[in-house]
Amino acid sequence: MKHKDDMQSGEEALETYQMSDTEEFSTNPRQEMLVNLVNENQYASVEQLAAELSVSTQTIRRDIRKLSELKLLARYHGGVARRSSVVNVDYEVRQTTGREEKESIAQTVVDQIEDNSTVFLSIGSTIDIIAKQLLKRKGLRVITNSLNVAHLLYTNSDFELLIPGGRVRSRSSGVIGHTALDYVRQFRVDYLVMSLGAIAPDGMMLDYDFNEVSIVKAVMERAHATFVAMEAKKFSTKAAVEIGHISNIDVLFTDEDPPSELMKIIQSHNVTIKIC
Repeated sequence: MKHKDDMQSGEEALETYQMSDTEEFSTNPRQEMLVNLVNENQYASVEQLAAELSVSTQTIRRDIRKLSELKLLARYHGGVARRSSVVNVDYEVRQTTGREEKESIAQTVVDQIEDNSTVFLSIGSTIDIIAKQLLKRKGLRVITNSLNVAHLLYTNSDFELLIPGGRVRSRSSGVIGHTALDYVRQFRVDYLVMSLGAIAPDGMMLDYDFNEVSIVKAVMERAHATFVAMEAKKFSTKAAVEIGHISNIDVLFTDEDPPSELMKIIQSHNVTIKIC
């Protein structure tokens, strides 16, 4: 006699699931919970996820297929695992995931930035949203190595926008290389606003690309205040390139409390945490 899950697998194989243009690069709350569960546990079986999320294995398999196509998870026979710590997910995907959390974080960050100040904006989907909300400020000098940020701000005649020369990284539209690095070293900024790929349990801040990290580290040495803006789900992700310890920043903006051990480290170094 055929097992119920096997019958579901057969039905799923016959099902033609067409994603709309908006669905293609978006996830629903259940799928975001699934990603977080897998990132926390490294690997999970279809059955485990179905039980944890109170849905059928057919639904989980469909979610896994979509999340694998979006490069958020790595699909294996019978289950799913977290992706590599070396490569970040595609930018188009990051633009549409966790949008509500990023908007809330961005608003709180911008509220802390004073008019007529100098701001460096790094690279990332959260930083792009911060850039849009910065338009409410006045008289800013904005330095960025993100072409996406530059595109969002260049029409504002009240801002002075500065961009380094260098090589453009196609995955992120970031400007990198020795020319860019030499350029940013010429400035002292009031605020460095950056995002991360992950924060390790020992408080080490991590990201994915060595060249992008080199730019951020150079600016951090010359910033009066360093702001980190990141979603709480990154407390359970991995990245490979060290930026520096969390003790080197001034404010962490996120949407949920960090894990308890990391919270102790952050508080011991008098870093301000703003839950957005």
